[in-house]
Amino acid sequence: MAFDELLQYVGSDGKFQVLTIIFFMLLNILTQPHDSIENFTAAIPAHHCHVPLLDKPTFKANITINLTTEALLRVSIPEGPNQKPEQCRRFLQTQWQLLDSNVSAINHTDPETEPCLDGLIYDQSVFTSTIITKWDLVCDYQSFKYFTQAFAQLGHLVGCALSGIVSDRFGRKPLLVFCCLTYGILSTCCAFAPVFIIYGILRFLTSACLSGILNNSLVFILEGSSPKWKLVVTTLFSLSGTAGQMLLAGLAYFFRDWQMLQLVIALPCLILSLFVCGISESVRWLMATGKTEQALKELQRIARINGKKEVAKSLTAEVLISNMKEELSTTREPSGIKDVVFNPVVFKTVFFIGILGCSAIFSYYGLLLDVDNLGKNIFLTQFLLGITDMPSKLLSYFILKNINRRPSSSFSLFMCGGFILLTIFVSKEMHVLRLILFLLGKSSVSVFMSIMLIFTHELSPTVLRSTMQGILFFLARAAATFSALVLSTRIYFVHLPTILYAAIPMAVSVFVYFLPESFNLPLIDTIEDMEKRYKFRNKDTQTKQRKDLLATSEC
Repeated sequence: MAFDELLQYVGSDGKFQVLTIIFFMLLNILTQPHDSIENFTAAIPAHHCHVPLLDKPTFKANITINLTTEALLRVSIPEGPNQKPEQCRRFLQTQWQLLDSNVSAINHTDPETEPCLDGLIYDQSVFTSTIITKWDLVCDYQSFKYFTQAFAQLGHLVGCALSGIVSDRFGRKPLLVFCCLTYGILSTCCAFAPVFIIYGILRFLTSACLSGILNNSLVFILEGSSPKWKLVVTTLFSLSGTAGQMLLAGLAYFFRDWQMLQLVIALPCLILSLFVCGISESVRWLMATGKTEQALKELQRIARINGKKEVAKSLTAEVLISNMKEELSTTREPSGIKDVVFNPVVFKTVFFIGILGCSAIFSYYGLLLDVDNLGKNIFLTQFLLGITDMPSKLLSYFILKNINRRPSSSFSLFMCGGFILLTIFVSKEMHVLRLILFLLGKSSVSVFMSIMLIFTHELSPTVLRSTMQGILFFLARAAATFSALVLSTRIYFVHLPTILYAAIPMAVSVFVYFLPESFNLPLIDTIEDMEKRYKFRNKDTQTKQRKDLLATSEC
């Protein structure tokens, strides 16, 4: 009895599986806004220096005069390049003569200016408060905004690197419980950060926890699903992330204060995290690491929740060991990074999947550079970025169900580069056509990432699955960071970043053929199974392998 048959025996599509996927979908919806929330909480509103004249306008002889705000700004603050008040400077002395429109044309002497010594005034027509307005992160401190993004990316890198190793060593559930509870608490604390440095540290820690949550959620879903429902639950989980992005747009529209928006998103996540203790440990991981007694308890619990009480009573350690004798004979404690580095098959798999994934993420962030083509409404932009993912996610489901992994992933990655390349030949005035190419390119990336998500898990052994995924997530975050640095090449040639964003995925799309096909093949549990998978690379031997696996299952 293989693991998938054992899962079928205790119930593979019962109440337990439904509750599990609902929990992880809700968790994904509530945590998905984390990386995008600073589009709103760290938005930079229009601003200018505060001047006492705006509080009590008086003339030279202390005579109150009736002047408009625009006129008072004209005599207090110099004009910027966009014919609007300068954002970070003010006149050293009030320039009353500027009230006469003819004076500025005759007098070419630039009056002396000074920094905003009395604070700043922010436009509150869009956002009533952001972290920018709370800590005045503008003018000489405008780079501090990007420090928070750097803290978040660094947190993701650390979280990706550590979560996979810890998960494979100590189990999926302990890490998920810790990360969920910590994320919910620290994310709530972000809204009450007294100083900027505390806020930055909290963003670092929450990002590290989020990487652990995402990594473990994907592993939990795939390891606990039968082959029949694997694609369905993965697609639902992916769509829940899209729903989270759309939810962020709606919440940000109604809650314009950054602290309120942070709390509205963090508190439900904190409440949901209290239920994470009810999640069962991954039975597949328990079996693969030889923890049969705990695996038995979890299987009995699953059977009871699914209404199969007789099955729960009949399932004993002796039955489990006798039916899983072949699988248990190859179990061992995972070596983590050691196996990834020194085992040639594991290293080869991580290497090629890493290159493919990094190229997609690299180009995806390149696509986001043209996000302004979707319009100036930041709320609508966020909503469109989410809703346009839905058709591509649904398309990827049918591709995964009917087409081999290698040609489908290679084609979608190549098309991503192709659509980006076409934008070079479309002028910026052709907004509609550039928008169409943007959405097609983004959809191609979404399809590719959905395919590679399944493909990666099918090629990863259970004892190393979380470690390998953590390494791949780490590489993807590094690729996203490098993608932003490529923008600096525009000073040498304006189209050079676009060429790189297009050429790299098109070039590496052929690398997928260095990996074995896994279409309609079960998940593998051990490194030995992984090595066998590489022996069945051509179509004939893959067909034979599928028949052998089917025959073994029937026995």
